[in-house]
Amino acid sequence: MTLIYPYTKEKTVPVPRRGEIMRDETKMDVYTSGVTGAEYDAGMKQLMSNKEIIVPILQMTVPEFKTCSQEEILQCLDISSITKDDFVSDIPNVEKDLRLTKEDSELSSLVEKLVRFDIRFKIINPKLSTEKIRVNLHIDMEAQKSYRPSNPSYPILKRAVYYVARDLSSQLSTITQTTDYSKLEKCYSIWICAEDVPKKLQNTLTEYSFSKKDIIGVADEPEEDYELLTVIIIRLGKETEEKGIFDYLKGLFTGDIKRIQRYSHIEWSEPFQEEASKMTGFGDMIYERGIQQGRHEGMILGALMSGKTPEEVSKMLNLPLEEIKKVQEQQMTVNK
Repeated sequence: MTLIYPYTKEKTVPVPRRGEIMRDETKMDVYTSGVTGAEYDAGMKQLMSNKEIIVPILQMTVPEFKTCSQEEILQCLDISSITKDDFVSDIPNVEKDLRLTKEDSELSSLVEKLVRFDIRFKIINPKLSTEKIRVNLHIDMEAQKSYRPSNPSYPILKRAVYYVARDLSSQLSTITQTTDYSKLEKCYSIWICAEDVPKKLQNTLTEYSFSKKDIIGVADEPEEDYELLTVIIIRLGKETEEKGIFDYLKGLFTGDIKRIQRYSHIEWSEPFQEEASKMTGFGDMIYERGIQQGRHEGMILGALMSGKTPEEVSKMLNLPLEEIKKVQEQQMTVNK
């Protein structure tokens, strides 16, 4: 596929040659992504901000890039716009107007809830851009540890729809009679849910978009004028024989460099083992931590399935009752 890159004054992003190797910072981010708790969130944000990680996800999930090579996607990516933790208000002000093209990962206003995006960036839409006109896609990527959030509990899908709507509205400043709505560009909100996914939903990828339905007659309107909001939900599960996005993401969440290498073709060529050998110790430590956590939960589940009450299991294993009940609730959710 030949892409027509639009006219822009921004510096062109060079496409790395096959002979180059993934950056050390990215490799370290891959290994540290398996840490749990608060470190988990920070680790995943850092991991997902790397171009080597972003590009394969876009290629496997976003329709606009289905026929693009990873090198072509990389050329479209506005690397300078990738953000994780910048704070900004969507109330218009001079300082914001003078900022560069960097996307804001937080949005707030006087009347709406603060929105904090995990990873947010712009990328050229190869379907609509021309040599003289640049049309962007606005991408929000969320690494969601639990598909069933608590305190409060809510459907992830509703939150995703709200996020993509706020992302769209943030493209315009204060609405006036002279507001140019033609400047609105398409937004994607991509959610990767790793845990607490009901069994019937595991290993599924679903796209939710704004579409047209003719009721009386046919309205021949350009799709790009109304198809501005798309949510993609990726729900991981147990190991699956199906390759592609699920196999790739499993590699990310477990720090499996060799598995990731099968899908990320940017800056890969030489055997990665030698380059990553200095970090395998940390990767093994994360892997072992996951194994131990699995054994721990396995003992609790085994005791509960034998007919013992949570109180009896707590006493038998010398573990907090709250932990026992949490494992019990998670198992009930998965089996629904």
